[in-house]
Amino acid sequence: MSTLSGTRVVAALLAGMLLTGLSGCGDEKVARPSAPATTDAPAPSGDWLLRFTTSGGAEGEKVGAVYVRYDPTTGAAAVRKLPATTASNAGPDEDLLLVSADHAWAVPDTGVPRSESRTGKLLLYSLTSDTTQTLDIRAATGKHGLIAKAWAFDPTSPHLLRIVDADRGVWQVDLATMTATQEGTLPVREGWIFADGFDKTTGEPYIESIDSNATEPAGNGDDDTRPVQRQGGTLVRYDGGDLDGLPKPPCEFAGGFRSDDGSAWLFCADSPSITAYRAGKDAWQPYGTGSPGIVPGNAVELTFALPPSG
Repeated sequence: MSTLSGTRVVAALLAGMLLTGLSGCGDEKVARPSAPATTDAPAPSGDWLLRFTTSGGAEGEKVGAVYVRYDPTTGAAAVRKLPATTASNAGPDEDLLLVSADHAWAVPDTGVPRSESRTGKLLLYSLTSDTTQTLDIRAATGKHGLIAKAWAFDPTSPHLLRIVDADRGVWQVDLATMTATQEGTLPVREGWIFADGFDKTTGEPYIESIDSNATEPAGNGDDDTRPVQRQGGTLVRYDGGDLDGLPKPPCEFAGGFRSDDGSAWLFCADSPSITAYRAGKDAWQPYGTGSPGIVPGNAVELTFALPPSG
């Protein structure tokens, strides 16, 4: 769980200078002790998935997500905006768990909307079109009084969604068959709570102490410094400082990805058009074609950029 991070605050100041690209509708530095960036590896083919976190409301309490599928080779891009949530539970690391491993579906927050909890009809948002899909969690589990409290996608299994119910039951939902099996129950312990938290690496829910950084499973507290790893690499988050082992970015508002093969990619969003760069030995090299003007004007963070899913 988190409020707007320091990264979002810095980006928010920059976002005020952005032109509006859509109408209506952590401070953590990543240190990778690996080889210097290289351009020798082949470029990924297909759509990258970028998430822009947006802020709205009188005090920035409405947190939204705008997903962009962008192919830097051709410049083609498509936008999917999700409904904003008030006082979002998910932090920047958990934002990746709001998207299925195949980049096909997304949910707005780790907390299930109350209106959907009451009915058991949970709404999934397609990232490849403007459609939605309804998951009847009560039918899937066979528990007709079940109240879904929180959810997150498994980061490695394309069709797996985990749901925690109001009785702390943990369910694995296979979205391909719309069936569910219970994989366990979160423990109840005095002084510990479940606050819609999911491990950023495994997608499994955890409980946390109310008076320390301790969690169960361990390692998920506010002092967690594990890099965010996905799809054979690690996220690159830019907060204005140096990027370990990488050149200084050519822009102020950006996010990227560093592959285990040593190649690194950066996506700049200082203007309404996204531009891609690939890291060379001493500087970022422009790559491909910029997108149309699709960067949202109220974006406060380019939360992640993930390579094509396959």
